[in-house]
Amino acid sequence: MKTLIRNIDAVVSGRMVHTTLAIDGERLAAAERMQADRIIDGTDLIAVPGFIDTHIHGVGGHGTEDGSEEAILSMSRTLAEAGVTSFFPTIYTDTMERIINDEKAIASASGKEDGASIAGIHLEGPFISPKRIGAQNPAGRLDPDEKALGLMLDAGKGMVKAMTVAPELPGMARIAQICQQEGIVLLMGHTDADYDEALRGMEMGIRHTTHLFNAMTGLVHRKPGAAGCALMNGSMTAEIIADGFHVHPDIVRFVIRTKGSSNVAVITDSLRPTMQKEGILTANGVEVEMGRGLWVTKGNTDLIQGSALTMHKAFTNLVGWGLSLEEASAVTSTTPARIYSLTDRGELLPGRRADIVVMDRDLRIRFTMINGAIACGTAN
Repeated sequence: MKTLIRNIDAVVSGRMVHTTLAIDGERLAAAERMQADRIIDGTDLIAVPGFIDTHIHGVGGHGTEDGSEEAILSMSRTLAEAGVTSFFPTIYTDTMERIINDEKAIASASGKEDGASIAGIHLEGPFISPKRIGAQNPAGRLDPDEKALGLMLDAGKGMVKAMTVAPELPGMARIAQICQQEGIVLLMGHTDADYDEALRGMEMGIRHTTHLFNAMTGLVHRKPGAAGCALMNGSMTAEIIADGFHVHPDIVRFVIRTKGSSNVAVITDSLRPTMQKEGILTANGVEVEMGRGLWVTKGNTDLIQGSALTMHKAFTNLVGWGLSLEEASAVTSTTPARIYSLTDRGELLPGRRADIVVMDRDLRIRFTMINGAIACGTAN
């Protein structure tokens, strides 16, 4: 089907323009002289490239810890409601058996989605610091191990695109070398590395950062830590949770403005009960409740389990915190696509996938289009 979305304000190549978007089948196309099968009136609407969430554990009552194809496909459907068009199901550090089972479920689901597309697998560990384990399972944490890496890569069937690691661990240089050969982006996270160890991690090829500031050594004027390494080095990119709870809104804005929107990827790190409408709320086997905008352990609200953020909420947060629509669009779509070499998405340009979020002037989602088809909402 050939579709024209006329008279719409859209973020194109980093600028807001008043334009016509043309969709030819699954791809964006040049609007000139296209004979459309369908015309959508975009008056008073805003279009941005579909959101890309490269760090998400679960949503809608389903998560990677369920270890099932259906759970991943349910995540795909729910994510479209929040404007997500591509995502990396993210696997917790756990026993090798659980990690491999979760990977196999994701690989099995790939290609069967009827919502957001599975763009890769993010392994959050298991080569992480025992001192910064966070909500991960300490029984699954490992020092760098080539055999374990081989098992995980085999189970992922080429879909492992991201791996969170602690650069200070012995043997990490060899793991980094293998991952670079496989085209896997390494992220510095769940790490107790000091500044010098973080710099050595950069030399190994660890050039991205897992949820900046969280589960890592912080920035102190005499001890810059892993966070300082990410902030002060231009060749380091960073993901950040933009819920206003994991990181103060002013710090989120500062990081994006300081490093530039081309070097920061906003993620949700969302857990299984986010957007869940009914039933018992659990995350990685722990019963949770909402507390201070986060998922916390039920009955022990001081023990944080993780994020309840959606990418749409992150986008509206960023705009509410003073960032432009163009900046918000970059960090929620264009930059993550660039970091992970997803060259067919992240921009509203001819030839790219027709992954589009259309919102009204109050930034409420009207519809989400994935591969040229409306996945949720209505066009008129």
